[in-house]
Amino acid sequence: MPGSPDPVLGNWLLTHIVAVAAALGTVAVVYATRARSARSFLTPALVSGGYALATLAVWTAPRLVTDAFPSGLVEDPLTAAGFLGVSFLLLAGFVAVSALLFARRGLVAPLVGLFGVTELVWWAFLHVRGETDALGMFLIFGPVLLVLLVVAAGVEFAGRWGWRRFVRESGRSAS
Repeated sequence: MPGSPDPVLGNWLLTHIVAVAAALGTVAVVYATRARSARSFLTPALVSGGYALATLAVWTAPRLVTDAFPSGLVEDPLTAAGFLGVSFLLLAGFVAVSALLFARRGLVAPLVGLFGVTELVWWAFLHVRGETDALGMFLIFGPVLLVLLVVAAGVEFAGRWGWRRFVRESGRSAS
């Protein structure tokens, strides 16, 4: 199909497997560091920074090898630095928000959202060429996904609060 991106790893299934493995690994690291994340902002910051660097490397490496950088980024290094900087902050934000909400509030919805976002982003970043570049699309849809992650966490928090308030305290709990 004209304009569709090519999978860097050769086929769609292998690309999904790598993306799912990255997502599972990311969630596992956030889960494993929950005690430290509850005590300090340093651990989520380090995990977030490492995740953002690894994810941007997944976007950059195939484009270096295949010479498939978007022309706007090649022509203007300042634009490239801006795109990469905003992308870094946004990617790190996903992990930091998820890690802090899980460690400090025990919310699981952000981890589920982090898994989904990581799988989607890695899958998209492991494709080259096509009509639009995955990084440009991420800069458009990434903030929306971050807001959805926070909204899901808010819904879980409200549901837990309502459960404790109206079911547990009234003595009508089934458990």
